[in-house]
Amino acid sequence: MIEANGSAFISPAEAARRLGVTPRRIYALVADQRIRARRVGGRLLVERDDVDARAEGPSAIGRPFSPRRSWALLLLAAGSNPSGVDAATKSKLKRLLRERDLWSMRARLGGRSQCRPLRAHSSDLPRIGAEPGVVRTGARYAADAGLGLVAPDAPVEIYLTEAMAEQVVERYRLAPSPRPNVVLRVVPDEVFLWLHGPVAPRLAIALDLAEDRDPRSRDVARSILERT
Repeated sequence: MIEANGSAFISPAEAARRLGVTPRRIYALVADQRIRARRVGGRLLVERDDVDARAEGPSAIGRPFSPRRSWALLLLAAGSNPSGVDAATKSKLKRLLRERDLWSMRARLGGRSQCRPLRAHSSDLPRIGAEPGVVRTGARYAADAGLGLVAPDAPVEIYLTEAMAEQVVERYRLAPSPRPNVVLRVVPDEVFLWLHGPVAPRLAIALDLAEDRDPRSRDVARSILERT
């Protein structure tokens, strides 16, 4: 990747890998002015943001993954072995990980949970994050996973099952809010069994950070997910 005039540029080969197409297709998109490009030292380079926008937009290749497949992909990327996933599916997901990084696939991984933005009394936030059995994620807990981001005032984000979510909502009288300070990320029971420990896997937290409005969170997410 090359930085120039505040923009980031990548090679046509890297752009092709991110979009799952041939380099020839990238050159065609450049010729049609559908992806911006420039020559640097005689080399044609394309704007990374244009490539990422195509990866996320309606033209993105592939349908969104189900929660189960999303988490199987994440755990395989982290070197874990999700139980109950057949060998053929694991082989397909591993091949996909060899072809594309998680940053370029983040739109397809958006269905890994159902997000519920809610509001709690500020005094309840520490207790919600410490609820038994929940798995913490997001900017508030990124430092706990060694992601190099400290954001103690960020919303409390936790992974939990539907039944657990109902109990938390009732216990703390949580209400939907356009200014949430709690985000419940609900996953199916079978997926939740794959999550161990009080903090979510590093790559899962990075994906959650990629959805954050804070540019710092997105920068941290990108630096991690582009390498995976």
